[in-house]
Amino acid sequence: MMNNQVRTQARAEVRAAPQASLGLKTLARMLTLNSEELLKLVEQELEENPALEASEEDRIRVITPQLPTLSLDTDPGASSEENDTDDWLELRLATPPMDLKAHILGQLRLMVAPHLMHIAEHLVESLDGYGYLRTDVEEVALYLNASLEDVEYVLEQLQACDPPGVGARNLRECLLLQLRAIQNLPNDEVLEWTHKVLHKGWEEFTSGRWDALERKLKLDAKAIEAVKQFIRNELRPYPAWELGTPEPPHEQVVPQEPDIIVRASQSGLSIEIVGAYYDTLRLSPTYLEQAVRLQRGELRYNAEEREHILHYLNRARIFLQALQQRYQTLKRIMEVIAQRQYGFLMTSDARFLQPMTRAEIANATGFHRSTVGRAVRNKRLQLPSGMVVPLDIFFDASYRTALLIQQILNEHERTGKRLTDAEIAQKLAEMGIEVARRTVAKYRQRHNILSSYWRERQRLVG
Repeated sequence: MMNNQVRTQARAEVRAAPQASLGLKTLARMLTLNSEELLKLVEQELEENPALEASEEDRIRVITPQLPTLSLDTDPGASSEENDTDDWLELRLATPPMDLKAHILGQLRLMVAPHLMHIAEHLVESLDGYGYLRTDVEEVALYLNASLEDVEYVLEQLQACDPPGVGARNLRECLLLQLRAIQNLPNDEVLEWTHKVLHKGWEEFTSGRWDALERKLKLDAKAIEAVKQFIRNELRPYPAWELGTPEPPHEQVVPQEPDIIVRASQSGLSIEIVGAYYDTLRLSPTYLEQAVRLQRGELRYNAEEREHILHYLNRARIFLQALQQRYQTLKRIMEVIAQRQYGFLMTSDARFLQPMTRAEIANATGFHRSTVGRAVRNKRLQLPSGMVVPLDIFFDASYRTALLIQQILNEHERTGKRLTDAEIAQKLAEMGIEVARRTVAKYRQRHNILSSYWRERQRLVG
């Protein structure tokens, strides 16, 4: 009898594992979607899953007891009091198999003094999925009010981390960092040639002008071919490939409608998460009734029919739970942001933006950093003024500076004179923000702000 109970419990645990995997994948996917994409996903699920229905009239939230096979707890026998049901997916999502940023941070904690760790965390948060650094040291120093020397020092430590090449700002730097990490190479001559090519002949090498490269570096065709083979076989263009990054960066279509709306009233700020709501969907009463009657033995269905009913009910439950978790995650993150960015939200003035990192949001909410990253990605926020901004504005210094540039242009170009990048840099300096003219040009281009020439042409055209 005891052996039968053990086998029965083992079968229940085995059945639970696929459901946990489905739940995690569903939540992870939902978090990255904007409101428009989420609505499409809900429509698709309603078409494919007969056990899920839209409750447009009642708008009720159906709460049903979960079957043992749906438990996502590590211990199937654990009591519900020991686990927060609101975080049932979050707990599993908090331990990804391998996370590039967590891997780098773990190394930096042993290399960087505690008072510089906020710089290290900001730099790590600025790494993309391939391991490249997508910000400038000047931006970070400005954003964190830190010295340029401290930021450069921390970046040097980051670039010494594993995997080799991480923290590079371009392909050339990535390859050079990997060369620096290579030791005990059998053929030191090829390594020396590669150094010369990357340091002194990069332009000719990348454009395929082999004759010019040979003349410039005094290398023959055989040496150049050896360098190409060495780079192809020993170096990697994307350092994070070795870690099997699950979500490589890709271009996303920026939605036009806001995903989150913040409204101001006499009682403070209110937050609305736009999109599909979990309480507008429900489990099909017909499927629920059939499942209950099957458990009581009142229906005589064959194995395929039983599997159909249970499969789609379990899938619908997990979808509803993931939808609820997405809503709660976004709401909690925005509550923390509203507390720390109250001045900006109320005024829409970029001068009130406070430095903030995803790591700080993760610590304040209790969510894993990767969860926060998914939640804020590809989202747009409508301020009480009606202005719509990317949610990334709170985590990227360039957004703040770009907003200030736009404010300066709006204030000073009403008379008709167009400000040059040097004049914009001077206006920013008067606000206490020291940036070079080339940095202003870079921010303009990144955030689609026209140059003075094209702004004047636009004014003349009307």
